Amino acid sequence: MKFRHIYSMCLLAVIALVSTSTALAAAPGTKHPVLGIYYFDGWADPTSANFHMHGLTGQFAAREPLSGWYDNSARLVHQQIVWAHRALLNFFVFDWYDTSSDANSSDKTLNSALGYFIKDEHKLGMKYALLYVNNGSFSIAPSKWKAQCRAWVHDFFVDRNYQTIDGMPLIVVFSAEDMDKTWSTPQGVAGAWSTLQSEAKKAGLPGVFVACCALPGPQYGWSDISRLAKEGYSGFTGYNYPGMSGTLKGENAYAIIQQGSISIFNDFTKGSTLPYIPVVMTGWDPRPWKETDFWYKRSPQQLAQLVTSTLDWWLASPGVRPVANTPVILLEAWNELGEGSFIVPTKGDGYSYSTALRSAVTRWDRSHNVR
Repeated sequence: MKFRHIYSMCLLAVIALVSTSTALAAAPGTKHPVLGIYYFDGWADPTSANFHMHGLTGQFAAREPLSGWYDNSARLVHQQIVWAHRALLNFFVFDWYDTSSDANSSDKTLNSALGYFIKDEHKLGMKYALLYVNNGSFSIAPSKWKAQCRAWVHDFFVDRNYQTIDGMPLIVVFSAEDMDKTWSTPQGVAGAWSTLQSEAKKAGLPGVFVACCALPGPQYGWSDISRLAKEGYSGFTGYNYPGMSGTLKGENAYAIIQQGSISIFNDFTKGSTLPYIPVVMTGWDPRPWKETDFWYKRSPQQLAQLVTSTLDWWLASPGVRPVANTPVILLEAWNELGEGSFIVPTKGDGYSYSTALRSAVTRWDRSHNVR
């Protein structure tokens, strides 16, 4: 996720590498996993003004999706739906930006794929949710907040194709830090989400599931979970977790992501009883955008293993499930091409990553007699 060459992400400092592969049996009534995946909505501007294309030719040209670099038409967005459906994904979480005060011409095309998706009449059962990207100029001012809450509710949340968690429309918040900056106090943040909840209930909805991107506690120098719990969030999740313990400058093994991710999940179970939606990092290689000096080498088989481990972790963690009998998992990401986090079929990898995801979920279902 890149905008104006400013990147804000959840960085992890020090964690223990602990693997928690389990052999637990699924309880009777366990349902097929619900899989969401982040969709970076920055590929609609085909002009030279689109700085998201910087660095993506030459050495990294193989990252070009089989549908082309851009998703600036209904046909191209529908192709993403078809591929995601085949991969057994259930919904996209579109990176959503408030561009009303943004003068950048390329930024004005953000939210384009979301618009095409909503209008698509053949979604193949795919649903969608929003990630509120609230850092920098995209943060919504308190003076505009109530109007934006109404717009989210009436433009998106009441849509029958909008993804829900336990009956409530899901919205993911990218930066807890920026919510704190915008609203100054925990009471201010809680008041903001109370306004959203109120607007949703006025529209006949039971409420909104507000999931905050976070790291598990102040020991990592980032998120104080107890503070965030007071700020009105329904639960926690993340966008990605690069920079895990053991990561060195240059190329690193994807095994660090595999082991570190499970350790993060475990830390959330220790630090909070609020629901947690685990995030599967599909990779991290931001050399085109030069955002970090480290990257991870990955393979489809390793991604499949992490998906399986994450589903096994869900079985072992009944206390933090947002839905009691249904695994809800997010993946990052469908098309973060500049950051090397993607499973969209590409010229370099073909369908290998989307196929690996489908196979992993199918095998997990069969091994646990899930239907």
